[in-house]
Amino acid sequence: MDSLQKADITIIGGSYSGLSAALTLVRSLRNVLVIDSERPCNQNTPFSHNFITHDGIKPSEIRQKALSDLNEYKTFKLQLGEATSIQKKGSGYLIKGNGLNEIQTDKIIFATGVKDLLPEIPGFAQAWGKTVIHCPYCHGYEYVGNQTGLWMNEEGVYEHAKFLKHWSKEITIFTNGPVQFSTEEVNKIESEGIAIQTEPVMELIQKDGKISGLLFQSGKNFPLQTLYSKIPIVQHSKLPEELGCKLLPSGLIDVSPFYETSISDVYAVGDMASMFRSVAHAVHSGNLAASKLNRTMILS
Repeated sequence: MDSLQKADITIIGGSYSGLSAALTLVRSLRNVLVIDSERPCNQNTPFSHNFITHDGIKPSEIRQKALSDLNEYKTFKLQLGEATSIQKKGSGYLIKGNGLNEIQTDKIIFATGVKDLLPEIPGFAQAWGKTVIHCPYCHGYEYVGNQTGLWMNEEGVYEHAKFLKHWSKEITIFTNGPVQFSTEEVNKIESEGIAIQTEPVMELIQKDGKISGLLFQSGKNFPLQTLYSKIPIVQHSKLPEELGCKLLPSGLIDVSPFYETSISDVYAVGDMASMFRSVAHAVHSGNLAASKLNRTMILS
């Protein structure tokens, strides 16, 4: 492809936060281009919860409805593909990528999300987003009363486990090896009546994403129906860091309360810039960033 596309604002990432930003901007009379590789981090999740008017809806259906709304606006354009490089050009940026025309844009909003670093244990990836979950606000209601575990082995596990007891009265912590948190935390956990299993896990037993237990190295099968997990994340795209956006020690993009990054005219929204991973928050962040960006463009 050799033709150059131009846009006031290019949004890289076409899930909830990116499309929310796009809607605010096209309604602000901006020419908006969304680049989407169609690899959302919640693609394994069968249903989305805790988002008003859309409780229990498939994530893909929410996205399709958002695109349907956006396609009613003449200044909206969706480009399927993957941005692979961004460089400063003139007063804006030049974006190149796989399956894309080159794009000259004045402003950029990153909505590329994060990638979960799942343990390389058979069955874990298959159950991820279904019965291996990260957020009780998103999924906890559906699993109240289940045999429940917490996959976590770091400081803060006591507070996390006690929090989850609000949804599941009996919690077992699985560390998958020697404990990596303090004796003080161990004592607090035991005082709450929460068990700790340190034996390495060989397999997560599941069928079609529905777990039934954990198989330990010893051959013991621990019955389980729901497993919350606290696992590391990395940025899904390297582009923000390559462009110079500051990262926090957590791996998230450092942003202002209005989702401005450390680079001028570049914003980052959704869970790539927030520990709170929910549809409602993603939509909020996109709306807020787009509103601030449009206001800055008008007043500058």
